[in-house]
Amino acid sequence: MECVFGLVGDGFAIIASDTSAVHSILVHKSNEDKVMILDSHKLMGASGEPGDRVHFTEYIQKNVALYQFRNGIPLTTAAAANFTLGELATALRKVSLSVSLFVE
Repeated sequence: MECVFGLVGDGFAIIASDTSAVHSILVHKSNEDKVMILDSHKLMGASGEPGDRVHFTEYIQKNVALYQFRNGIPLTTAAAANFTLGELATALRKVSLSVSLFVE
């Protein structure tokens, strides 16, 4: 079972995660990094299937960097969170649509 925890306090935030990559009862890796650095003031913790997790977090990281490159200012934390949630919702809708097409 994978774990990622985030705590927010007055003026600080803490993110902690396990470092194991497991499938069923087999441990594949014990040094998996599940916390992604988005920019100098933002971190994102993620869990899930290793390939999906890595590709999605890198996609978010690169788009946050692209926004800063194009506009000269970094995304706010709220804007980065809204972008991430929107992309996750879009991806989930695509998956559920493809699953329902195969079922019918």
